[in-house]
Amino acid sequence: MFIVAAIGFIMGAVIGSFLNVVVWRVPRGMSLVRPPSTCPKCGHRIRPWENIPIISWLCLGGRCSSCHLPISWKYPAGEAAVGLLYALISVRVWQAALPLSTLIGWWWFAGTILSLARIDFEHGIIPNLVTYTSMIAAAVLAVAFPFSRPTVLLTHDPQFGGILIGKFLDKILDSGLPQDLAPRLAGLTDCLTGLLLGALILWIVYYFGGKALALWRKQRNRTDLPEEAIGRGDIKMLAMTGAFLGPDAVIYLLAGGTLLGFIGALIMLRNPKQRKDGTLSQVPFAPFFAIPALIWVAVGNWFYILFRICSNEF
Repeated sequence: MFIVAAIGFIMGAVIGSFLNVVVWRVPRGMSLVRPPSTCPKCGHRIRPWENIPIISWLCLGGRCSSCHLPISWKYPAGEAAVGLLYALISVRVWQAALPLSTLIGWWWFAGTILSLARIDFEHGIIPNLVTYTSMIAAAVLAVAFPFSRPTVLLTHDPQFGGILIGKFLDKILDSGLPQDLAPRLAGLTDCLTGLLLGALILWIVYYFGGKALALWRKQRNRTDLPEEAIGRGDIKMLAMTGAFLGPDAVIYLLAGGTLLGFIGALIMLRNPKQRKDGTLSQVPFAPFFAIPALIWVAVGNWFYILFRICSNEF
């Protein structure tokens, strides 16, 4: 198990280094490939041996080798955090005896949701480049490795969802289709159903919430109210989540993210400045959503875990 966790940590640190680039460049409309990594203060091109996750920062003493100005500790901290997350996911997949191909989708999803949380927190946007690319990747993986989706491999296991679509997936798997085709169709069905459900739920909130806010602005003459109940990027983020994790995860994670977002908004209400300048209307949803989403892939269905804990206690 130690080896599994170590491999996951190394992969996570490497991906975490790339995610630092994504978080910095994508919101600014920059290419992820060109120019090569450089020091943001002096423009020094970072050489390969200066770009080893965590290790290079430590060896350089947290400073650029050219201008000797400090390099933010956030870079190695982000790499280490993704490394720990990937280690947890790897151990979970190993302990649950899931196919190793499960790691591809879960690592991709975890990295994506972390990036979106950071970008939304810092810039208040959820880039289409990240969500659309991830939706396509989820569909490709669902067809290429259908049993890497626990909802297909274990259609009724509450640890991974399966309540909404489990019986339908069983019918596809037992439909008499060619043995190689049925699982792929089930995987794609699970992927697309999750994607569409995620998009539909938040689109309804977006549409009718916008109508309600418009009516409220008109009746109360409140020009300070936002025009949208939620951002359109949130719709795409939830659709992307469903594409990777299936429709059950959409329900559980939306509930968890909404609850955390509500608690966060209540805490922010205690700040008079934020009440006055209207920043509560722009509370980013992705950071709150990322917490239950990462718990889902690293630990399990958080609702099912809480249910079992409460059942044992009472």
